[in-house]
Amino acid sequence: MILNLLISAALAVCGIATTTDAVEYDYVIIGSGPGGGSLASNLATSGYSVFLIEAGGDGSTDFVEEIPSLNSVAAESPPHSWSFFVEHYANKTQAHRDPKYAYLRGNGSYYVGLDPPVDAQPLGILYPRGATLGGSSQVNAMNFAWAPDNEWDYIANLTGDGTWGHENMRKFLIELENCTYVPQGTPGHGYDGYLESSMMDPLITTGITSEKVGRFVSSIIRETEGIESADVQQLAELLVRDINRVDPDRYASNLTFLLPLAISPTSGSRSSIGKHINSVVEAGYPLTISLHSLATRVLLEQCDGRPKAIGVEYMIGEGLYSADPRYNASQQPEGVRTVRAKKEVIVAGGTFNTPQILKLSGIGPREELERLDIPVIVDLPAVGNFMQDNYETPIHVQSEVPWQETANVSCTRTFNASDPCFVQWETNGTGPYSLSGGTFFLTWRSSVSWDDDADLFFLSAAGWGDSGFYPGFSRRQPVPEMWGTSIVRMQTANPSGSIHLRSRDPRQAPEINFNFFAENSETDLQALAEGVSLLMRAYDDTGLPYTVVSPNPAVEMHQALMDEAFSHHASSSCRMGPAGDRSSCVDSKFRVIGVDNLRVVDASVFPRVPGAMPNGPTFTISRKAYEVILEDA
Repeated sequence: MILNLLISAALAVCGIATTTDAVEYDYVIIGSGPGGGSLASNLATSGYSVFLIEAGGDGSTDFVEEIPSLNSVAAESPPHSWSFFVEHYANKTQAHRDPKYAYLRGNGSYYVGLDPPVDAQPLGILYPRGATLGGSSQVNAMNFAWAPDNEWDYIANLTGDGTWGHENMRKFLIELENCTYVPQGTPGHGYDGYLESSMMDPLITTGITSEKVGRFVSSIIRETEGIESADVQQLAELLVRDINRVDPDRYASNLTFLLPLAISPTSGSRSSIGKHINSVVEAGYPLTISLHSLATRVLLEQCDGRPKAIGVEYMIGEGLYSADPRYNASQQPEGVRTVRAKKEVIVAGGTFNTPQILKLSGIGPREELERLDIPVIVDLPAVGNFMQDNYETPIHVQSEVPWQETANVSCTRTFNASDPCFVQWETNGTGPYSLSGGTFFLTWRSSVSWDDDADLFFLSAAGWGDSGFYPGFSRRQPVPEMWGTSIVRMQTANPSGSIHLRSRDPRQAPEINFNFFAENSETDLQALAEGVSLLMRAYDDTGLPYTVVSPNPAVEMHQALMDEAFSHHASSSCRMGPAGDRSSCVDSKFRVIGVDNLRVVDASVFPRVPGAMPNGPTFTISRKAYEVILEDA
């Protein structure tokens, strides 16, 4: 019965409400992540009434979301996250070569690996997404790297809208940031925003005071920048260089550094958009949050020959979505409700869910919608297509002895009064639980970069045992003898990912396939292989014996890279383009092509992956959307 309600009356007549009792707000926003949550807060503080729909609950004060070192636990734990399983390849043989590929056994347990038992059914690669107030920014690793200037200029040139140029976009970073790691007044940073950015102390967090760690970091800097560091103090000074600084050569010069993090240095906690959203409500601004509310479709009416968004329909209940590990197909929602928008509806469900919501509303590729008997309101082929992501390649080498001395800490990981580290964190925001980051980060230009910028971004840490996502990944423990690095390939040019509905049931997660290396494969593999070679030269330079664990040394390099690559920065499934371009989904003002009063504001609108880390750029475009909406209002 509920499903029949969801697909009936696809278009109302202009001016005639689909329901007579729906509450009305200026703006209705689906999704509370970096795109939707920050936009809702900004609009409310400007006096507009906003109804914010969030499928999850509010975990912003739960220690699993607050404690930086627990980010991977939050990313794999309901009710904080959803567990999507995705495909990397259309070719099943290639897909199953990944040692992270997951299967579901007959007894309900997971199997991960290359030789599944006979009762195992293939699931795919785990891809966690936040399902909580604040979205994925509440469960990510808090890395805060701003996109290369060229990425913003690309959008400006593509759309013909000069306001997307990097100098103007820097203004929005300044407005949202509260930077704590450079002297106040340093150009290019903000100091009054709602998102705190900080940097870990390299002498405390990186391990460079250990002789072997220091030797390897020195080797990397010598290899990439030609700098011979004199001592540990100089190493520390080099690592605190700012990747987010104002500098035309910010990505054009190889740079070893520590990454800014969205962590409050005073509380030792995640700098939380979830908490900020709540603070806006507590201050009395007209923001209403509807938790445990699964958006099912955008309500549309026909006005002067064009569809117009007038509201949203949503289900009430916990664990309703099939990507939620708590999902039970027999569980019925508590009810279906509608909310009306006087001005606009804004979809900010994220790269996976925004296309699903649009398609369920009749906006998407005609053939797919007709196959599922969804009335076609706007035939828009770009919805759910052209998805992209960074590739990440894991490099792990094992030495004969630990890379650094084992720290003598008293953490029991019980996270209560009997845990000295928890007490320290809770009391004054310090100690091991307040720390995050890695040993070093590096931007480096391969021989196939498409411009003068670095096209590889390295995240490297002593003791990092393995990489990627699979059921149970959050329980992995440090391996003192291992050194792990993830090489992120920026400048990927493979817009071949797709998101297709499995059914017209909004509770069913879509079918997601990234189609890795379907386009531009030789260039991407060449860049990643050069990155691996760079690391190996640096390891050799240390003079310390080691064994390569990954990429698999028994397999040809390019094949090994394909077997083990992973990703978690999905974008572009509702990509931006020139006004009226049907190979795009939205224009430069975030407006959905062919529909009035409907915008998309999340990472799905990026026309290509914005550098190495989409979190900071997504907050930035949300701030831009706020300005655009105010201008139109």
